[in-house]
Amino acid sequence: MKYIRAKANFIRYTDEKLLLRASYILSCMKNSTVFINPTLPLPTIEDAYQDYQKKVIEAESGSREKKSYKRESKRKLCELLQQLVAYVNLVSDGKLSLLHSSGFPVLTKKRKGQVPNTPSAPFLCDGRTSGEVAFGFKPVGRDMFYDYRFATEVDSYGLPQWGEIFYKTNSFRAYYSGFTPGHYIYFQVRARNKHGQSHWTAPLLFMVG
Repeated sequence: MKYIRAKANFIRYTDEKLLLRASYILSCMKNSTVFINPTLPLPTIEDAYQDYQKKVIEAESGSREKKSYKRESKRKLCELLQQLVAYVNLVSDGKLSLLHSSGFPVLTKKRKGQVPNTPSAPFLCDGRTSGEVAFGFKPVGRDMFYDYRFATEVDSYGLPQWGEIFYKTNSFRAYYSGFTPGHYIYFQVRARNKHGQSHWTAPLLFMVG
């Protein structure tokens, strides 16, 4: 197996981040013309995804019992995705185009003079006024531009419908306004230099205050 591979260590993902990533993976795999014979049936993972989604909603009541059920459901979904990523890596054999088409995050070796790494630790929080959010992330290097975008709606698969792409030259906290308080929004960022651009970060979900 080549070092370049997809990864599925999702157990530390937040509930919102895991639901978005799992939904994206299932959408990519269902529409793939490459990963057509997975060793693990996709309906099995879809069932686990739906159960986890249900348990996340039920756990919002604050019940310890329901939170425990949610953790068990999350663990099961993560284990199934681990099995699926092994199949993806076997079929892809290190080919980046195939790995990325699976919907899984991709781990590659760092190389000089190449496109930048994807920014890490993106965040959203309430801004200075109602309908405004503050955002930021960890930088990836010097002489870098950062593209970022927001989404306020999702498609039939539950995937964000992204709006205009903006850019900034640093990772310092910034603000963006015009959102409807009480509504959910999504946020992504990627790094860009003279060699190209990184992959977008996983969609980050946030309720506007």
